[in-house]
Amino acid sequence: MPQPTVHILLATYNGGRFLAEQLSSIARQTHTAWTLTVSDDGSTDDTLDIVAQFAEQVSQPITVLTGPCQGSSTRNFFHLIQHAQARSPSDLFAFCDQDDVWLDYKLARAAAWHLENSKNPVRLYCSRTQFVDEQLKPIGLSPGIQRAPTFGNALVQNIASGNTMVMSQAVLMAQKKVQPEHSVWHDWTTYLVATALGGQVWFDNHVGVSYRQHARNVIGSNNGVIAQLKPLATGRFRQWTDAGLAAVKDLETLPTPSALDICHQFAMIRSNPFIWRRLMAWRKTGIRRQTIGSNLSLAFGLMLSLV
Repeated sequence: MPQPTVHILLATYNGGRFLAEQLSSIARQTHTAWTLTVSDDGSTDDTLDIVAQFAEQVSQPITVLTGPCQGSSTRNFFHLIQHAQARSPSDLFAFCDQDDVWLDYKLARAAAWHLENSKNPVRLYCSRTQFVDEQLKPIGLSPGIQRAPTFGNALVQNIASGNTMVMSQAVLMAQKKVQPEHSVWHDWTTYLVATALGGQVWFDNHVGVSYRQHARNVIGSNNGVIAQLKPLATGRFRQWTDAGLAAVKDLETLPTPSALDICHQFAMIRSNPFIWRRLMAWRKTGIRRQTIGSNLSLAFGLMLSLV
């Protein structure tokens, strides 16, 4: 079968310090059927010059868009989603951050999985990452998953970084329906959309990305008891839940009956005035986070109406 074209969606903003390394890693991909669309959010450094130089060095098509300039990488990625167009039913779409480095086989592994599972039109590939410092020295691995990817999980947790995600055309087209203000992060919304549509999600335990950690990107920000409880205490988690449910509503008739039923159950649980009934009703659903500790924090949040 012909290799699918992967449309790489790269969001940039003053990324000149690390961007050349990321672009070089794209050029080294063993899967060479790709295009690159860059949405630049008003960079004042040499970001656009670096992109222009790269365009002269490769034969693959490169497009540069003017970003929304709203101070949010999620809004910039949604700008890319809205402008992305498929040329073939087999086309794939991959998010790309400006400061990472891709392993040479990243796209090849994702494309191979999509080809093997092409009978299901709704597909999302994601993987673990290698955390590295600014000099690309390894400093740890992102966690794997303990529960299978499901819509019940996606309602309350994302399982992977966007820089690892490669999605089918059906996932991308569905995301165009989601209002950007209903997205906490573009990668979480991608996971939510794929599972809401009853899609196939695969979490690859093989590392595909060197995920650079620096002052604007702190390693372990989603780990630990404090990190689990802080969003609850500040009210952010409840806002995230509201946004996720609104995003599913944006999908109109696309979600499966099962996903809509879970949303209805979750809404009833959240509005129940009795603590014990909220917990008992939640236990009967498939709404779960990945670990015991994170589920305890979820239960705690439900008790105090913080979810």
